[in-house]
Amino acid sequence: MLRLSKNRLSAALAVSLLSGFAANTFAAEERWFEVEVYIFERDVPTTEQWPTETATKSNRKTVDFITPLISTDLTAVSMGLNGCTSTDWATDSVNCNEQMSSAKHKAMADVPMQISAPSPAVAHLGDGAVLLAQSQSQFKDIMATISREKGTSSLLHMTWQQSMLPRNRAVPVKLFSGHDYSEEYEFNGQPIEANNNSSEFGNFEFFSSQLSNNSQKPVWKFDGTINIYLQHYLFIETDFRLREAGSKTVTLASSELRADSNTVETASQEVTTPFLYSIPMTQNRRVRSDEVHYFDHPKMGMIIQIRKMEHPTARVAEPVPQADTAALPDASF
Repeated sequence: MLRLSKNRLSAALAVSLLSGFAANTFAAEERWFEVEVYIFERDVPTTEQWPTETATKSNRKTVDFITPLISTDLTAVSMGLNGCTSTDWATDSVNCNEQMSSAKHKAMADVPMQISAPSPAVAHLGDGAVLLAQSQSQFKDIMATISREKGTSSLLHMTWQQSMLPRNRAVPVKLFSGHDYSEEYEFNGQPIEANNNSSEFGNFEFFSSQLSNNSQKPVWKFDGTINIYLQHYLFIETDFRLREAGSKTVTLASSELRADSNTVETASQEVTTPFLYSIPMTQNRRVRSDEVHYFDHPKMGMIIQIRKMEHPTARVAEPVPQADTAALPDASF
């Protein structure tokens, strides 16, 4: 019986050692890179015909650096909570989205172009991707050169560190910036009709505000995802949308029943209506690290660099303070 217990103990120790070795081996195999992205808009005439169909919202898990910076959780502030960090969004985006939906949030109507951590940061093993400070970026000269070009305006600039995984395991980074059009347009581009029924049924501001807050989602000037993965080579996969207010012509059909002949006559009329176009930029390109790459588009452009970096180390645990036993009185029995 004693021999069996020893065997079980040896087996348990072996499994524990192998698990630890596998975890350390996997961490050592991970390749980390620093990513810097600068996206800008081109306000130039074009003969391109943009689609009027809008892509459906994706429910895929993403890393979201921006939402924690621009959103103030009023409920969490009153309760002294910290809310979701970028690591939380990467590992449990469903729970973070539920918190965003259930709590009262106040978000900016316009997202700033520069998204950065308040102080220099560094990635640690097990913490996921990390947003860096503006002082850690390297695109200052490039951005200054592009901003001097006629018809260009900056949309987004940010830098972060992440591990590169195969495509089937990589988690895209969510990007968005600019004006929120949700007060003027639906996500599908249709203009929001003014509610003229309030005077007839009374003005219940509380209920109407609750309904609008629950149903209204941001419609950003620019949004989408960028997925960087390692499949023998580095690949950059973009799925962006740039929104531009304009108009489109629709055909309205009306039917009328003629009493004299008991027939139905159909008439059509072309009407011009406001519309928010969603201009796509979807590309997938193989790239090399440390090189500056340019993704071109008639209405926008992206400058991106994936830089090699030192492998992150594990976060050092803070020492637990020990009780001062010298100050305790001696017990005598």
